Amino acid sequence: MKPGISQSLPADQYPPGSWQYYLRAGQKCLAAGRSEAALPPLLAANRLRPGHAPVQQSLGAAFLRTGAPDLALAWFDQLLSLNPVDGRALHGRGLALHALMDRPAALAAFRQSVDCHPDAWQSWGSLADITPDEDERIGAIQCAADALLRLCGSGQNRPRNFADCAKALLDARRGPEAVALIRRNAAKFEDAGAVHDQLARAFYETGNYRAALKSKQSALSLGQHDFSASPSPPAFSPVAAARALCGIAEILDAAGLRYFLAAGTLLGVHRSGAPLVHDRDIDVGVLADESGGPDLARVIREHPDLLLDRRARPGDRYFALTFQAIAVDIFLYEPCDGGLQCGLGRLAGDVAWRFTSFNVRAADFQGRQWPIPDDPERYLTETYGPRWRTPDTGFASVLSSPALFEVDPYVRAYYALSRAHTCRLMGDPAKARALLRQSPVHLDLPGQYEAFPSTDNDAEDA
Repeated sequence: MKPGISQSLPADQYPPGSWQYYLRAGQKCLAAGRSEAALPPLLAANRLRPGHAPVQQSLGAAFLRTGAPDLALAWFDQLLSLNPVDGRALHGRGLALHALMDRPAALAAFRQSVDCHPDAWQSWGSLADITPDEDERIGAIQCAADALLRLCGSGQNRPRNFADCAKALLDARRGPEAVALIRRNAAKFEDAGAVHDQLARAFYETGNYRAALKSKQSALSLGQHDFSASPSPPAFSPVAAARALCGIAEILDAAGLRYFLAAGTLLGVHRSGAPLVHDRDIDVGVLADESGGPDLARVIREHPDLLLDRRARPGDRYFALTFQAIAVDIFLYEPCDGGLQCGLGRLAGDVAWRFTSFNVRAADFQGRQWPIPDDPERYLTETYGPRWRTPDTGFASVLSSPALFEVDPYVRAYYALSRAHTCRLMGDPAKARALLRQSPVHLDLPGQYEAFPSTDNDAEDA
């Protein structure tokens, strides 16, 4: 969470050279995400009016966002020396301490923040992110959702508040409440497209996949997307991915887990000796033991270099992480009817894959021994089909893997549309078309997608 920045500046034009002029200029840069550019005017404002709390708060935020948490901490501590219960300064102090790798002190700052300000939902969220205690984590997630509900009921009708509240309710696994909140306050969201996008996520997480797809199509129809102005995605670096994979392996080894290279990571390593150039993450499988363990959520939650998603819970079988700036997907492979099954969720119809049972063996990759399935070619054939040796950048295992097991067709269509939209935004219409062709359900494509072919195979009742 970012430390709070005042959004209540007067609209008057301040005289150039005044401290108000510099403060407004600095805060406008911060709001636009230009933290480096915010520093000179904010420092000028501080010289003209030393000790002014909004200036100091903004300086703390700017230094934090430019990667100078030590300087940010000094500004937040200066604010707290004057007002020990300044909620925004306490939250900023916690963020700076966490960036400085002082987890105990960061936890103390966030706890003090919520003790002084029970509705400090951002501090509740940050507390949930870094506490090693599962009970405290779950309690903080619930408190963040409750605080945002109170904020939305207080008459502060900022569109961002309602979007944040809907997300917090989903993080708290209170999907029906999220659906009700969005429907009840549809007019208070940023626009109709944002309403349907939020509803799509909420419907999906409550298992109403058909409604989720319908809302997603409505969101894209109502939203305005300038594809020509969309940024290019950062290039996936196989070298950086291999380095991150080594780091993740060390963490899993230390936890005593039986893991292996899985899915696209195994495909790249086995086929060409390196992660796939066109990939977007690294994939790791963990074999469950007879008791259903290990507790992957605990391993991730307790490690200082990993951040557990707020929607994750003990007993989940899929965890999405970012480690060393590389996306990492960890899947729990569980015994099921003589085979092994993994998936994205535990709701009936959600994405799941089933494989022939296997053990792991060691294989050499870049001078290191890595665990892989004992019959990697069989595993890859089950995952990607018999043509796995031929690169296919349009293939998506959530849509067309032979291993997919009892996946609702509306789930596959939802992923086809969502991922195609992302590819289109990132300037890859060819891949977007390939993804849409894999949908088992006819898609009513928005006008901006008129150049995309409709799918030929419609599901019954589509």
